Amino acid sequence: MAVIGYGKHDVSWQCGGSIISENFILTAAHCMESPDKGPASKVRVGLIDLVIPGDAMQERDVAERIKYPEYKSSVKYHDIALLKLDHPLELNPRVRPACLETNSQIPGKSAIASGFGKTSYESNIGSNELMKVQLNYISDDNCKKAYAEDIGTRRLPDGLISSFLCAGIMEGGKDTCQGDSGGPLQRVLAEPYCMYSIVGVTSFGKFCAFKDSPAIYTRISSYLDWIENTVWP
Repeated sequence: MAVIGYGKHDVSWQCGGSIISENFILTAAHCMESPDKGPASKVRVGLIDLVIPGDAMQERDVAERIKYPEYKSSVKYHDIALLKLDHPLELNPRVRPACLETNSQIPGKSAIASGFGKTSYESNIGSNELMKVQLNYISDDNCKKAYAEDIGTRRLPDGLISSFLCAGIMEGGKDTCQGDSGGPLQRVLAEPYCMYSIVGVTSFGKFCAFKDSPAIYTRISSYLDWIENTVWP
């Protein structure tokens, strides 16, 4: 897990991300810039508390911000990006890359989202501690029902597309929220070389943890070629 900062001096940590190599962080395209602080400028990894980072924390400057070429901020599609770091991370048991999901049909029925975002819709601030939540994959039919009022509008003119992954708890009570954007939706792996496989990037939602309001994640398997060609050319 990575956290993304904005500003040069009074840095504000507003988005999440995932380590996928010692040089690159995977995140959301809408996290490339903050409305009040400007472009993403810093990345921290190896921490579970923003106030007390601990000895394992590593900080890097952002050297390059790379949005997916088809991303447009006016709509919700293709919300995925990469941050190239100014120098490599030192990989260790606390700082290690996650794997990328290659299956379009993701095994299992649920995945884990993580981040430092808000813990309720009414809150104005994010969590200082890294939070995790297990969310169910939501069927296309149920997701379309949840976003029926948005389909065909300016932000979703083409409806829900195949590179979206819908996840949440339809009964409400658990969800990602503002500040979790760019962070991972991931499933646990049994392989010793990789603890998690990232299935999605936190993108957008309607409300946080409301009934019948799942969130939308950018499906990693739809962008593997672009990621691999950028990170490992």
